[in-house]
Amino acid sequence: MNAYILIGGSSRRMGQSKVAMFLDRVAAAARGAFDDLFAVQRAGGEGAGGVATIFEPPHDEQAPVFGVARALAHANAKCFILGVDYPLLTAALLGRLRARFESSDALLMAPRSGGKLQMLCAGYDAALLPRIAQRIAEGRLDLRGLVTDIVDEESDELMNVNTPEEWEEARKLYEA
Repeated sequence: MNAYILIGGSSRRMGQSKVAMFLDRVAAAARGAFDDLFAVQRAGGEGAGGVATIFEPPHDEQAPVFGVARALAHANAKCFILGVDYPLLTAALLGRLRARFESSDALLMAPRSGGKLQMLCAGYDAALLPRIAQRIAEGRLDLRGLVTDIVDEESDELMNVNTPEEWEEARKLYEA
């Protein structure tokens, strides 16, 4: 099973590139749990150093659904989609999630941690691609409505970091 790290976000709330800050950490965890690893970048963006990069087709909106669709088209099978903003991920957690997804019939399996679905640390089946394309055509760019299995996984490793304050909190957890 392949993993795809979405790197096309603007990092506005962080104030600096989350790719530069976190890609190496997320990629190291993913390499320990998946067969092949790819980065997914917006059209015209820079490739990811050290990770093979595929590019989304051009579009005007900014939403993860476009990277998910590109990853699913590339994988043409079950795969794992990761956001670049999970710097505490480990190969052990990803391995558990992968095993659960591989043994299920779920089209989209997302962990729930802290009461939040982690849509960008989730298993996706390429069979979802027609539904995703339809939702994009309708202007429905969210992913939550596609979830077919939820895994309760209370873990600091699923901390999504989008601001300098969240990064400071994550670093404290990492160092603890």
